[in-house]
Amino acid sequence: MKTMRFVVPLAAGCLALAACSGGDDGDTTDAGPDAASWHEQIEGSPLEVGVLSAEGTPGLAVLQELADGLEADYDGTDVTLTFANTDARPGIEQRWRSGDPLDVDYGMFDGTNPALTVWADDGALLDLRPYLEANDPETGTPWLDRFSPQVLEFMENPSDGGIYGVPSELSLHVLFYNAGLFTELGIEPPRTWDDLLAANTALKAAGVDPIAVTGLFEPYMGMWSDHLWLRTVGYDAARAVLTGGEGHITDDPGFLEGLEMLQQLRDDGAFLTGFEGTDFTAAQAQFFQGDAGMILMGSWLVSEMSDVIPADFQLGVVPFPTVEGGAGDQGAVMAALQEISVAAESENIPLALEWARRLTSVETQTQRAEEIGEVSAVVDVPSPPGIPGIDQVVADAESLEPRDYGIVQSPANEVIYPEIARLLFGEQDAQQTLERLDEGLRRVHGN
Repeated sequence: MKTMRFVVPLAAGCLALAACSGGDDGDTTDAGPDAASWHEQIEGSPLEVGVLSAEGTPGLAVLQELADGLEADYDGTDVTLTFANTDARPGIEQRWRSGDPLDVDYGMFDGTNPALTVWADDGALLDLRPYLEANDPETGTPWLDRFSPQVLEFMENPSDGGIYGVPSELSLHVLFYNAGLFTELGIEPPRTWDDLLAANTALKAAGVDPIAVTGLFEPYMGMWSDHLWLRTVGYDAARAVLTGGEGHITDDPGFLEGLEMLQQLRDDGAFLTGFEGTDFTAAQAQFFQGDAGMILMGSWLVSEMSDVIPADFQLGVVPFPTVEGGAGDQGAVMAALQEISVAAESENIPLALEWARRLTSVETQTQRAEEIGEVSAVVDVPSPPGIPGIDQVVADAESLEPRDYGIVQSPANEVIYPEIARLLFGEQDAQQTLERLDEGLRRVHGN
């Protein structure tokens, strides 16, 4: 797991920033060089770049190669790659708040999540729109055209229309399945809920646990309720209730329907034996070892587990199954965009922009796809070879919806996933879970 896929510390930092600055004063920055000629103003200098990849990983090696290229092309350039993920994150955000930001950093912006637009609203981030709309010096077309239109809403700030992040990678939440095992047992890939139940039955008959999941990280159990509600309630309606505090969870029968479907999986024994005490790494490894037939996970799964995937393992991927008669979105796919932002106070904005431009080039994105299995939001970048079919999932998606409804960045985080965990652990049934969710959400939202 890449733990910054769930950015609770960042959200807390954002809120703290708002508190320290007195909130949004509408003073978004217009700092930066002329958009038409910024690339002509690039000069060598120190540049500090936040990275999510840990020391010794293939992902960091690719970024170091990018840094070496920048240093070779601009005399005096000295790129520092600073780990800015997980436990390092609170300290990084404190630097931003104290006026000592990294020149380029991850996780500072997501236009689909109000908790993650505060840095832009407070003027800490450079508005990238003028540079993205200018022609790329190499392609002769606008830099912005490089990105899939489906991710634009993640990049834009609804409050002012500025763009404060460019995507370095796209994570999709999909259902992975053991394609070799499915073929051997004659199981069809589960595209509908009935398909999933049939697959569960066949896998159990063959002595294989149907679904790998961890019981030690609540948001991963919550991915199941998130997706069921996507199908039985719909993204906008579910988000309004869960994190928007609009109405109550008992108002829409789709919430209980989703919980009952989740209870059915539990009661059918669909989850990995001993999942309650299995951490996420072990659960993911057991899937690739053939102990479980499926796992609902982000597309980062393959790059993250590359060292333990058997050479002959045949991986399949499909969107979360549709629910016949469900009132929600049947063609939507949940996604997260890893974006980088440029500090408005960077002392060398042209060099920071050049880092962002090179990182998001087709060449670099293709290298990352081929070498570390990252899915890209840049057009014309092939699907990672280890995730066959992920390109078709993107192509067929009616929409990409931000993962988890923003739960982990909202006060609802203390309510929703703990109750889902109790449901999966057998401590309560679907109706009791709904009632406890209703009580908790009324408390945190004050409605």
